[in-house]
Amino acid sequence: MLSRQRLLSVAAILLAFTLVARSTYAQETIIPSLAGEPYDSGWSLQMDNDLLTPKNHDRDYTGGIALTFAGKRVQQWPISLDSTLKKFNRWLKVTDVDGRPTLHSLQVGIAAFAPQDLKRSDINIDDRPYASLVYLANSRQSLEDSGRTAIQSTLTVGILGTHIAKVLQKEIHKITESDSPQGWKHQIANGGEPTLRYTYASQHLLTATTDSRVRFEVKYSNEGSVGFLTEVNSSISARWGFIKTPWWSFAPDRAEYFSQPSAGLFKASRRGTSEFYIWTGAKIRARAYNAFLQGQFRDSELRYDWQEVRPVLAEAWLGVTKQMTTHTRLSWIMRYQSSELRGGNGDRDLVWGSVLLNRDF
Repeated sequence: MLSRQRLLSVAAILLAFTLVARSTYAQETIIPSLAGEPYDSGWSLQMDNDLLTPKNHDRDYTGGIALTFAGKRVQQWPISLDSTLKKFNRWLKVTDVDGRPTLHSLQVGIAAFAPQDLKRSDINIDDRPYASLVYLANSRQSLEDSGRTAIQSTLTVGILGTHIAKVLQKEIHKITESDSPQGWKHQIANGGEPTLRYTYASQHLLTATTDSRVRFEVKYSNEGSVGFLTEVNSSISARWGFIKTPWWSFAPDRAEYFSQPSAGLFKASRRGTSEFYIWTGAKIRARAYNAFLQGQFRDSELRYDWQEVRPVLAEAWLGVTKQMTTHTRLSWIMRYQSSELRGGNGDRDLVWGSVLLNRDF
């Protein structure tokens, strides 16, 4: 595995390349039909776990589950945050310009974080704290620049420190006959604390070429968020293979541990079957605040000050997607992130894997 310094250098070089390539327009652009978004675009289920990698670790971002629904219907659900997100966007004057095609999605999920030694019941001051988030998120994605640019905004509300993650992790460990975690009573904001985050991201297609059935795409993105994760980041990603779905429908770069809500498809964008492709990318982050390490307003027994947390992080990922049926796709992803803590046993790189099932209609 690449050293942290080398990965940071590679990520910086890749991102510098995007500035040079900014003026390179795509050879082919997939522009969605302006007829409108379907009422029901589909759903996706993603399961994250560090056991889904060759390393077989059980620590750091140890796992998560996210269920995403897409289509106009999510605007009407009682739990939807879409109207609030729309007000945020109009206040910030960043998206939702009349005339742009817009896609809507809603996600519910849970994320869990743990130290390396799960058998310890006391506070392990030499490692990261236990932490968890149960959340609801809504996204709005619009297309511009003749389909070469996609703008996505996301509003997430959740609760830190519930006991749901503890119960799920203990049940999984019971099934796998592994060590049961003993330190959840020391998690960040134990007992529960509300939290939120607003995210704004822009994706730009750099190039898209087709040779017979094989397609190659490269894009870059910039993103900023304020809330339980406050940061700015930039990434470059690519996919290659038998690709039929539009470039803007695929956003593996939009993940802060767990992936953010994914857009559905316009009916005119579903271009056949037999997709099978690989994808990869790299990202560099400048992070100012991480509630999963630093806590929030409520007292936490173990939390880190800002000077104990690394402000610059590098990330890389590799995945493969196979279309199983006309409307179903299955993906496997492995992600790497450089260390978040400056010292102690918690000063280590993060690796986790994901399985993603997409179903469109």
